[in-house]
This record gives sequence, C-alpha cells and structure tokens, in this order.
Amino acid sequence: MDKELANQVWERSGGICEYCHLPQAASRLRFHVEHIVARQHQGSTELENLAIACPRCNLHKGPNLAGIDPETGEKVWLFHPRRDRWESHFSWDSPFLVCKTPVGRATIATLQMNAAEVIDVRKALLEEGLLE
Repeated sequence: MDKELANQVWERSGGICEYCHLPQAASRLRFHVEHIVARQHQGSTELENLAIACPRCNLHKGPNLAGIDPETGEKVWLFHPRRDRWESHFSWDSPFLVCKTPVGRATIATLQMNAAEVIDVRKALLEEGLLE
C-alpha cells in the first residue's frame, strides 16, 4: 500500500479506530490500516475498502465479514465502516458500547468490544478526559 493512500485513510478516520472508537492517542500500539473486506475475499486495496482499526479490533475481526447475533443466533453482516453509519448501530453507556441493531450485537460480540480489559481502558480514558 502506498504511503499517500495510507495517509488518506488515517486522515479520514480522525485518528480513531473506526470500529470501537478508541483514539490512537490513547494507545501505545500503532493502529492498523485494515481491509474491511479481506483480500482473501477479493477485497481491494483502495480507499473505500480500507479503515483504521486498533490492533484489538483488527485481530478479532480478521477476515470475517459476518458474525452471529447473540440475541437471535442468526448470521448477520459485521459493521462496515464505509457502508454503515456508526451511530445507527452503536451508542455509549459510559464505558460500555451498546448495540442498537443485530449488526451492532454481532460486531460487539465478534470483536469482543466490551471485554473486561477494554472496559477498564475506557474507564481510565474517561477519567482522564481522553474519551468522549
């Protein structure tokens, strides 16, 4: 991936993980420019198929395109940062990410976005005023 394309992805993201909204400034680990649709699924390396993801979200997402809605047991698409509006699928309840839709539930479950260690990080960031 060329540097100009990576810079465009970073600029568009505003420096936050496009899945869990953790700011890069709050992490010691460098966020990844990830393929929303993995290359193994014929995903292209172009702006519309790239997103910024924290290492945790990226590693849990992997090449997955779908997940299981824990409420219904149905297979649903995961959140797609270019196609979906974040606010339509997620909201905040202090440090907890709350799902609004089956897509939100499946994404939170698959990416383990409310794991205990993630909640602890969000609590600390909220106390320091580094998370909205």
